[in-house]
Amino acid sequence: MTAQAGLTLIALAWRESDHLEACFRSLSGLKARTNASTLIVLDADADRITRVIAHRIADHVTELPFTSFSKQRNNALNSAETEWVFFIDADERCTLPLAVEIERLISVSSHNAYRVPRRNILFGREVRHTGWWPDYQVRLLRREYCRYDEAIRVHERPTVRGSTGTLSSPLIHYNYESWSQFAEKQRAYARLEAEALWLAGRRSRPRSMIGQPLRELKRRLIDYQGYKDGALGLALSAAMALYSLEVQRQLLMLQGKSRD
Repeated sequence: MTAQAGLTLIALAWRESDHLEACFRSLSGLKARTNASTLIVLDADADRITRVIAHRIADHVTELPFTSFSKQRNNALNSAETEWVFFIDADERCTLPLAVEIERLISVSSHNAYRVPRRNILFGREVRHTGWWPDYQVRLLRREYCRYDEAIRVHERPTVRGSTGTLSSPLIHYNYESWSQFAEKQRAYARLEAEALWLAGRRSRPRSMIGQPLRELKRRLIDYQGYKDGALGLALSAAMALYSLEVQRQLLMLQGKSRD
């Protein structure tokens, strides 16, 4: 079936009652400028309040069981009917300059996808280094030419047939509000990443428990200039080194179970 001209604005949602309505308010300018439709793909395990908000604010809502972020995004691509889609997370906000840029590009574009920079707000402060800027995310997609590899369960990016451009106007990402929230999400991501590595045939060795975290610490603190973010940059660099350690620990656990 040939895609309709136009744009669909898509959010994936699980338990997002604190952010979802504000996210869609930020999309109102883009929706008005492009006559876009809105779609929320709900995790079937979403809480009641998120479900009520979703049905109130979106043109279309679909509920699907969650298996991976890549699978949910492919389901969203299948549910949309327009030529273009724009993915936004519930804790992100679309700025007016970004709306203007998207409006122009979907009518004249020679690319099949676009990266969008993100300004990350962590614990109430914008992080300008440490790997959190410009933090490009491929979010504006020509639906027919893009798909997500479902073997990649976290930090997913689409495979694009054709060229990918880069937008200059950023999304605003209200990333984490507390260290406990940060730690909880990183533990969940580590498990998903370890499972993906296992399925891809990657294996960990005891020395990886030291080498991988040290490399991640160097990458965040030195290569990504995390030191310029001061104490927060140092803390985030250390936290991401611990994330790398947890991925290796989870992978070793999977290896141990396979031998039982």
